[in-house]
This record gives sequence, C-alpha cells and structure tokens, in this order.
Amino acid sequence: MKKLFSLVCAVVLAVSAQAQLVTSRSRSMVEAPKEDRTMWVLRLGVGSNKFAGDEYYEDDKSKAGYWFSMEFNKSMGQRGAYWGMDFALTSRGWKYEDDGEELKMAAHTFQWSPFIFGWKVDVVGSKFAIDPHIGVYASVDYAGKFSQESDYYGDGDTKIGDYDGYNRFDAGLKAGVGVWYDNRWNLDFTYQRGFLSYDDDLDGGASNFWVRLGMGF
Repeated sequence: MKKLFSLVCAVVLAVSAQAQLVTSRSRSMVEAPKEDRTMWVLRLGVGSNKFAGDEYYEDDKSKAGYWFSMEFNKSMGQRGAYWGMDFALTSRGWKYEDDGEELKMAAHTFQWSPFIFGWKVDVVGSKFAIDPHIGVYASVDYAGKFSQESDYYGDGDTKIGDYDGYNRFDAGLKAGVGVWYDNRWNLDFTYQRGFLSYDDDLDGGASNFWVRLGMGF
C-alpha cells in the first residue's frame, strides 16, 4: 500500500507539472472552437465502500475508500453537453460487526468507465458551472483481503485469490453532480452501484460514494 501511495504521489506531481506547461502554452494560442474541445481531468478522492442488497449485510458498516483517476470530457456542441471516459485506481469493500465478531473486506480495483455523459450548466454572472453526469463502469479487483476478528473463531486474514468462489469482476452505474470553477477546478460528488456480487452465493453488490477533487487541463 505504501508503494502504491508513493506511485500515486509521483504521478500527481508529474501530471501537475505537465498541466502547468500545457496551460502556459495554450494561453499564447488561439482557443479551439468549443465544440471541438477535449478536456483531461485528474481526480483524487475519498469515500465510503459498502455492500448492499443482501439481507445478511443489511446492518453492515462502510469502510473508507480511495479514488485516483484520469478522465477526458469531449464537448458536444456549444451548450455544455459532453461525453467522456475515465480510468481509475480505486477500492471496494465492506465491514460487518456482530457481537464479538468483526468481518472486513478491502479490495484494490482497476475501474474503467467507457461512457460518461454530462452537462455543464453555467451559473449566470460567475465563473462557476454545475455538472450533473451519469455513466457506466466495469472493474476488476487486482488485490485485496478478508479480515476476521472474532472472540469465537480467532483472528486471521485471507487473500481474495485464496477465497473460494470470489468474483473479482463488477459492473454498474454511477451518477453524480460536480461544481466547476473557471472551467478548471472541480469538486464532485458521485454514487456508484454495482450489479455483481463478490460471491456467487450472495445477492447485491458494491455501494460506493465518492467525494473527489479534480483539475482540468
């Protein structure tokens, strides 16, 4: 996890430096027509990971999660509509507590959203814009583990690769709303709901909520 965090920090610093270079150059060039513009967005965020839809987990608690992604938005016409795509390193999981027992699952996930549709609505008289958006995603868990702390069965961890019947794949919908300032800085709130369970014997799927900061360039 430390190595992943170090890698993420290095990528953020590199992209930030590149964004400053691109911005300084673009100011000296004629701006492309709005309908042809493509914006790249770097996002970092935190959120809550839960499992929803199965009666066994109806009282589960959320686990803290993380989000790191690169996204592009391509304008559709001149009224603020756009479509996009993103690639993310993120997480999914859950936590369940009962009398004398705590079970947790935390998975590190690569996620791809092939279609994102949104509409940036300018706030009249300001540099702000409201950005409602909706999309679909597919994901695969590349690492993770189950953890158990129990007064009856003892403590222990199990890697997802050693969990019989574990389903690494997920697909679902996501929707949210963001606020842009100066068409560059973004605060975004997004909810995701997965359709596939991590275990074929359970119903339901991932239920994640994200708070993300973005920088467009």
